[in-house]
Amino acid sequence: MPSQSRPYLTTLTPLRGIAALLVVVFHSNLILMAFMPPGYTHFVENGWLWVDFFFVLSGFIMSYVYGKKFAENVSRAEYWRYLGARFARVYPLHLVTLLWALVSCIAIVHYATALAPFFAAMFNPGAAPASLLLLQGMHLFKAAPLNTPSWSLSTEWWVYMIFPFLVPTFARLKVVGKLAATALLVGFYVVLRYWVGPKAGPMGGHPTLNMVQDFGFFRCVAGFLLGMLVFEFYRSGLGRELFRQSASFVVVFGGCLVAMHLGALDLAILAFFPFILLTAAYNETGIKRVLDTRPLQRLGDWSFSIYMVHVPIMLMYLVVRVKRQPDVFADFMKLISTPPDYRLGAILCPILVVLTVLVAACMYRFVEVPARNYLNLQFETRRKPVLVEATEV
Repeated sequence: MPSQSRPYLTTLTPLRGIAALLVVVFHSNLILMAFMPPGYTHFVENGWLWVDFFFVLSGFIMSYVYGKKFAENVSRAEYWRYLGARFARVYPLHLVTLLWALVSCIAIVHYATALAPFFAAMFNPGAAPASLLLLQGMHLFKAAPLNTPSWSLSTEWWVYMIFPFLVPTFARLKVVGKLAATALLVGFYVVLRYWVGPKAGPMGGHPTLNMVQDFGFFRCVAGFLLGMLVFEFYRSGLGRELFRQSASFVVVFGGCLVAMHLGALDLAILAFFPFILLTAAYNETGIKRVLDTRPLQRLGDWSFSIYMVHVPIMLMYLVVRVKRQPDVFADFMKLISTPPDYRLGAILCPILVVLTVLVAACMYRFVEVPARNYLNLQFETRRKPVLVEATEV
């Protein structure tokens, strides 16, 4: 089955790359060493929300690519070809980065004299079987284990499983149905934030959408469904004349960045994401010319690799750190309350970003694309191989 039956939306490709890099910056500040003193901006600490942007974008793109295929019915043959294509797209890189992270975590456990429960779960080599089965984000561990960002991949994989069966319902939505679905999704997000969120994370107790390996599956479902709904609005052409203006994209994207900087409610920040997608997808003028530039397109191509390799790179640094200071991860509260070296953090972050982009480019060329081509041929999900220069969901 061809993976694309519509023209490629090139304006969405760079958004993946930009979001992936912002997640790298967020994790650098969180895991390596903080570089931004509190009070200057909330932009970095809100970087976890770009994972929700990925969920929304994924729901939109999957509907755009596969919507026509599954709009009427879901045949067994088409369903398995679809899953084969998804497996070829995500699993090879997941496997390589998992093995990389596993080796580093074994070294960390070896050198550490003690590990607090949260870090014991995070660096747990015993989580490898669950990670191989893409179960590491399904409420099995106290922290996202090994290659921590892959928790979102595991939740998304299981959403992929049910996605084709959701398409017919969304495809039949009329105006009233879309409005009702919007209201239900808003309610779902409110329940997640104010009822489920306080039970999530190592600290717990306060409302948040930042659910990871515990209730992250529901967070993923909400974002994916929102993306599917946004696609239905896009397909209907609602607001096209307004959203196709380059100024609309600038206002919406800029407003999102300002809201993150000011520390707005996470639900309010997330509300910008559908409009970012619509203003980018509709645009055919100035913003499109900027987003279509080769550097931004390549950044988008490498986005999945960027997302998947940056923590394994950081784990190599943590191996060196725990070897020099074996008790560094023994006390969770002591570690998070120790004043960081902001100057060191400001040095480590750009180094991490550059290394991540370079490694991601190599991973894309020598792992992602060759493995995807090979598996797609084995699964017979496409007739033509993906070129290194090509872009794809």
